[in-house]
Amino acid sequence: MSESKSNSGIKKLLSVNGASVFIAMIVVAILFEIILQIVKGGGNGLIFLAPSNLASILRQQLYIGIIAFGMTLIMITGNIDLSVGNQLTFLCCVCAIIMMQTDNAFFGIVGTIALGGLCGLFNGFLVSYVKLNSFITTLGASSIFGALALMVSAGTVLVIPDNCSKAFQWFGTASFGPISILIVWFILVAIILGFVLSKTVYGQQLYVIGANPVSARFSGIKYKRNITLAYVITGLCCGLAAVVTMANVKSSNPQAASGAEMEVILCVVLGGCAVNGGKGSVWGTIIGVLFYGVLSNGFTMLNLPTYMKWVVMGLIMVFVLSMDVLKGRGITLWKKKQ
Repeated sequence: MSESKSNSGIKKLLSVNGASVFIAMIVVAILFEIILQIVKGGGNGLIFLAPSNLASILRQQLYIGIIAFGMTLIMITGNIDLSVGNQLTFLCCVCAIIMMQTDNAFFGIVGTIALGGLCGLFNGFLVSYVKLNSFITTLGASSIFGALALMVSAGTVLVIPDNCSKAFQWFGTASFGPISILIVWFILVAIILGFVLSKTVYGQQLYVIGANPVSARFSGIKYKRNITLAYVITGLCCGLAAVVTMANVKSSNPQAASGAEMEVILCVVLGGCAVNGGKGSVWGTIIGVLFYGVLSNGFTMLNLPTYMKWVVMGLIMVFVLSMDVLKGRGITLWKKKQ
């Protein structure tokens, strides 16, 4: 009797969105710690699981995480945005130019975030109102944003002076005791979008659109407006990520974030968001971001080639997507015990 209760408890735990990925992340982190202790000899305390390294993992994934929260809304509707990487690069370049020319924190911060919203509006309008395929549309938009980044930067690295506006620097370097403001932005965006998805009518309508777009159209849901708004929110997240990045590192390479869209999508998929829409959560995306950060940091500490990391990431994405498709078709890989 007790055994059956414990089994049911484990099943309930694993049914929670992101729980299985969270457990896998802990296991992988422990494995990295063991491997690093063997490779580096050990005897000096924790290496991978050291608090300083764990904090470093979170800081490194902050801009990816902020964008991934917005991407969660888009993927819940059954769409995708492949332009967020070059969109981030373009917005970083614009932010750098504004600060170099005006040194005005208000223009730099608000202008960059607002431009991000306009980039999202451009994608959302084409996908929802013009009814273009989101994959092809945002792939084309990615090329446009990448070209704009090269154009505005003249193909050179843009550097914001160290003596720029203190208000702008505060946006990316301030701290509240041991807590960096970068973590505050990450948590704040997670709370806001988590609330939107779970507690608002708009959030619930996104799930309906993703689960059954046909019935959503005939049930009075403003299908086009809701999808467009999801893209605008993602654009705003890209703008915020650009400002946070520039306030922190003060330099922008016109090709620095090219390919970041794959990292964002991987984080969202690892968090349990269904590719076909109708399923996903901000909590799951947080777990996906942390899991990706653990894997990326572990490969770096082991001095493994970058291509090996992407091979592993690709295999993980293919596996997760395959399991999602099989589950959607009602196919199980093993039979439950009677």
